Amino acid sequence: QHQDNEIQQLSCTDSNDAGSFELSFRGQSVSVTATNTAADLETALNGLSVIEEVSISYNDPSIYVGAPSLDPDALQICRASEGLIDIEFKSPTGNVPQMDISNLVGIDGVLTIITTRDGTKEYITCSGRGICDHTSGLCKCFPGFASSDGQGNLGSHRDCGARNPYAYGT
Repeated sequence: QHQDNEIQQLSCTDSNDAGSFELSFRGQSVSVTATNTAADLETALNGLSVIEEVSISYNDPSIYVGAPSLDPDALQICRASEGLIDIEFKSPTGNVPQMDISNLVGIDGVLTIITTRDGTKEYITCSGRGICDHTSGLCKCFPGFASSDGQGNLGSHRDCGARNPYAYGT
C-alpha cells in the first residue's frame, strides 16, 4: 500500500509586507515575517528539534509569471494576492498534529493553515521488511530490501525501507 507524507498548507495575504506571526508545532515555534521566502521557512522549521525534515513549496506555479529570473524558492510567502505554501512533513511521518498560528502582528489579510493531505506513513520496526538486532539496534533486511532515505529511495537510514534494485530475483 502506498503511504503519503502529510501536507499542511499555509495561506497568507499581506499587502504591506509589514506583518509577522509565529508557527508552532509540538510546543516549539518559529518566527515568520511576511517577506520570508519558502527557503527561509524551510530552514526555520527544519531547525526545530521536533521536526526532522519538512519540504516547503509554492502551491501555485503561476506566481512565477513575471519573475522568471528568481529561484523557485525566492518569492515571499505572504503576498498581496495570497500566497499558498505547502509544508510537506517528510519526518516525522504519519498523521501529525496541525501547526498553530499565533502572535499575529500587522498581517492585513488572511492567514490560515489547513491540512490538505493526512500523513499515512507509520513507524514500523525495520519497515516491516527486516529483523531488528536489539543488541546493535540495526536492521537485518529481508532479501530484496535495503536501507532507505526515509522516502522509499535508497539511503542511509538503516531501516529496510527501500527496494534493493541490486538484489537477485527482484
